[in-house]
Amino acid sequence: MATKGKLSNLKHVDVGVCEHCIFGKQKKVSFSRTGKNSKVEKLELVHTDVWGPAPVKSIGGSCYYITFIDDSTRKVWVYFLKNKSDVFSVFKRWKVEVENQTGLKIKSLKSDNGGEYDSQEFKDFCSEHGIRMIKTIPGTPEQNGVAERMNRTLNERARCIRIQSGLPKVFWAEAINTAAYLINRGPSVPLNYQLPEEVWSGKE
Repeated sequence: MATKGKLSNLKHVDVGVCEHCIFGKQKKVSFSRTGKNSKVEKLELVHTDVWGPAPVKSIGGSCYYITFIDDSTRKVWVYFLKNKSDVFSVFKRWKVEVENQTGLKIKSLKSDNGGEYDSQEFKDFCSEHGIRMIKTIPGTPEQNGVAERMNRTLNERARCIRIQSGLPKVFWAEAINTAAYLINRGPSVPLNYQLPEEVWSGKE
């Protein structure tokens, strides 16, 4: 208002720089979108994350789920866990499944710094099988953005499916499974609207 001549009697006071204003308005520095382009070869890079605990146990008694996302095809696999300690055994089972399907080997596994990925047993297994473990910086889940976004999408779609169907929360795992099925068979933006399942299998 002073600059517009509305406060003619107001003396000009130079307050300098207000540090409190600067700190109050500062934003977290965003990370550059490294690895924006998807990998070309299947299993060259796999994103993974664990979600949970769920508000209620599933019908099968699970409290968590883990996702594996192939970077090149964006296909997602979901496994349900009763305990976070089951992550390593589930990863080994999934590894055998996808490597047998493709004849290819997993080259890199990207995860956060959760303890479930940090056991010596897990590290030794990956080292023995030539799998590079890529960990995010602690407190920066955005570095594991592909897996984080996938879990958020799964939860949102599963919630809509469950509410529309009138199912109680105990059916959350079944709803997550359905959401994953639909995501794998729906157009994917990173794939220029191709279907993850078709890109993975090579069949329409």
